[in-house]
Amino acid sequence: MPLPAAIEQPTREQHRVSLQPVRNAIASMMLLTKGNEMPGTGAWITQTREKLTADELFNLKLVIIGFHFAILPQKDWASFPDYLDNLEKRDPVAIRNKMLDIYADVCIACEEEVKTAGVNWDEVLSSSDAYVDFLVQRFGQDLVELDMETKAYEYVVDPPAMQKLIVETLRGFWNEYLSAEWMRTESLLRESVKAFRSSNLENMNLLEMARYITGQDIEKEKWSHIFEHADRVIFMPNPHIGPYVTRMFSGNTVTMVFGARLPDDASVRIPELDRADIVARMSALADDTRLRILQMIAEGGELRSQDIMEEVGLSQPSVSRYLTQLTATGYLQERRVNGSKAYALNRDRIEKTLKAVHKFLLG
Repeated sequence: MPLPAAIEQPTREQHRVSLQPVRNAIASMMLLTKGNEMPGTGAWITQTREKLTADELFNLKLVIIGFHFAILPQKDWASFPDYLDNLEKRDPVAIRNKMLDIYADVCIACEEEVKTAGVNWDEVLSSSDAYVDFLVQRFGQDLVELDMETKAYEYVVDPPAMQKLIVETLRGFWNEYLSAEWMRTESLLRESVKAFRSSNLENMNLLEMARYITGQDIEKEKWSHIFEHADRVIFMPNPHIGPYVTRMFSGNTVTMVFGARLPDDASVRIPELDRADIVARMSALADDTRLRILQMIAEGGELRSQDIMEEVGLSQPSVSRYLTQLTATGYLQERRVNGSKAYALNRDRIEKTLKAVHKFLLG
């Protein structure tokens, strides 16, 4: 069965590897808001989170998550400070309405007729309860943090205050934490971009490009629908995301965020990038419980998450975090079996990791 045309016929102009300073900064700040949901991210994430006060972390989360579609740029910016200067000068109502327009177009959890019926914004913005109920209807209960969105409502109905909070929070975080880190990592990110732009991607469809660039076994079922509806796909190396691959949406542009690395077949190696890639892979193995889980599956074959939870004797949230990291690093492959998640060992990924360590240390 052929892939959709949007996946079959990529061009360099449409789909490319790019530095994206603003989207990159937002991606790193988003990782900070995730808490323990994404174990194995870069050390800077953990260290910076520990430095933030509870109020600083809450405000950052409010801006990055609560106002995500208001702050995500629709154009490419050369620097984060330039983007902030522009954001500060823009009409605050336009900033707010950009987010609301996207909300009106999203229908993850609702029926199609709800989406096509349009939105009565006077009703939605009449109270915090109405606003939160609207978000739950659109995104689903699991994706909406009630306390945070209730607080976000206070700013949504006051666009100048919303703009002020966004600019002050982002600028303060940039000056205090992120600026120095960007200076430290920018050259490595540029090397990653340069290496992939030098690769021959012409004969690859989008799914093949995604697998080659991220170094991950990207699931066709999960990503094909996303690629099909994208006019433009940006592959963006990030210094902090570790083994994970995430996505950001801005209009019909999809940004695929992956851990900064070099192509496996690159003729020139950059030790700092190779080391970061190996650390992301090996961190998942540096834990007794995760190794036990891998050993169980290696010896017993595919196992359901419930079976794993019973065998290791830990709570569901704890086991879920372990499985999330092992799946993100590619050591486990996840699928649905009779409504339950099941996990199988990805032997090829383990072999490639061992070869990468051998090559890095022994040449």
